[in-house]
Amino acid sequence: MLNLFDNFDQASFDLLRSQRSAQIKIPTVVINDDGFLPTEVESPIKFFGQYNKNRSPLYFDQIPVPKYWRILSTASQGEIYDLDQKKANIFYHSTDNSRQVKEVRWLDRYGKINWVDHYNCNGYHFATTFYENGQPTWRKYYDKHQEVFLTWNLRVGGLFLTEDGQKRYFTSWIEFVKYYLMSRHFKLDHVFYNTLNQGLNVTMALPDNGTDTLFWHEPLTGDELPGNMQFLMEHSTRTKHIIFQRYADWQRMKSVLTDNEYVDFSYLGTIYPHPRGNQLRPEALIFTNSDEIVELTTLVKQLPQVKFHIAAVTEMSEKLLSYQQYSNVELYPNVSRQRVKQLITDCDIYLDINRQNEILDAVRGAFEQNMLILGFDETLHEAQFVAPQNVFKVTEAKQMGERILNALLKPALMKELIDTQRKLASEVSVQDYRNQIGALKHD
Repeated sequence: MLNLFDNFDQASFDLLRSQRSAQIKIPTVVINDDGFLPTEVESPIKFFGQYNKNRSPLYFDQIPVPKYWRILSTASQGEIYDLDQKKANIFYHSTDNSRQVKEVRWLDRYGKINWVDHYNCNGYHFATTFYENGQPTWRKYYDKHQEVFLTWNLRVGGLFLTEDGQKRYFTSWIEFVKYYLMSRHFKLDHVFYNTLNQGLNVTMALPDNGTDTLFWHEPLTGDELPGNMQFLMEHSTRTKHIIFQRYADWQRMKSVLTDNEYVDFSYLGTIYPHPRGNQLRPEALIFTNSDEIVELTTLVKQLPQVKFHIAAVTEMSEKLLSYQQYSNVELYPNVSRQRVKQLITDCDIYLDINRQNEILDAVRGAFEQNMLILGFDETLHEAQFVAPQNVFKVTEAKQMGERILNALLKPALMKELIDTQRKLASEVSVQDYRNQIGALKHD
């Protein structure tokens, strides 16, 4: 058995973590390595690059630059200058102010991208993407000795792999991945994949003597199934099972997904960790990267009995700092990671009311801590973790305040709202997970 993911995105992380929680341990391969894969997750680039896993990520001020050039940085990104000429933009792996370098995008004198240097979690410059007229044209991958082992023509798709002094040519990335899987001698009798893109294409290229499962996590729009899923229903392929991972979509579609000649359909959600329950403490948390916190004044004044903890990984504006005048507001500019962990532990309400980008995976973190999550329809960042009755219009700030107060005073209501959050997030038990996967393994 093998997990085969296009990317190690949130859906792939959830699927792998659910398997681990259910004590199901199978190898995991990611097709597109961004350089920051977990240690236990494999990829073709990791395999051929042979990087030293004991090295640390590259910190922003460790980027090699000519003498007298300046590196400027905020919590979210950095810039490189030669006097007043911007030479590059720096992008980090995360928004937690760790400033671990993921990409350096080098610019020409007109401010257009010339090339991009990619760095991995071990601090290696592992790839460079070259641009022409604003479009990526070539990518070169480097091993631990900074020797090129893979060259990819991004325009036509062909690749050259240097292995043991020999050059191999592949017509596509899919063909290259197939070669890697065969070289690693993975057991390919049953592949778990979670997209109808590269994962599906790789399984289609494998020998026919296998039984595969698609874990479908993307939201459905309307009542039409994706074209590639319909293809699987109409043709005999290695894919014999399609598992819906979104409860709402499964409830809506299961009546029309009757017995099919080639695939069977079922539902299996996600196992989430919940280190604690909600303790009904009047402590509300907001993580923000801006001062655009919708109706904050209204809520602060309406709920004097609630302590509002507002944290940012950067400095705070004068507008936000002015909330120090309220005795029930505590501000945390340039918040440390240790303080973030403490706030997540100490608060039982999360307000998703920041109009700008989410930071620190705040909503998901709040959900896993069984916080009551509320937000406005204009500010929601992760709607799947918020009960519909806790989503308000901007004009309904007072109703939001009333909901918070009622939930704190009524344990039964708080439990009902938390249970709704978990159901909406497609949460399942460890035992249900084991039973479903076990049925797939032995059919």
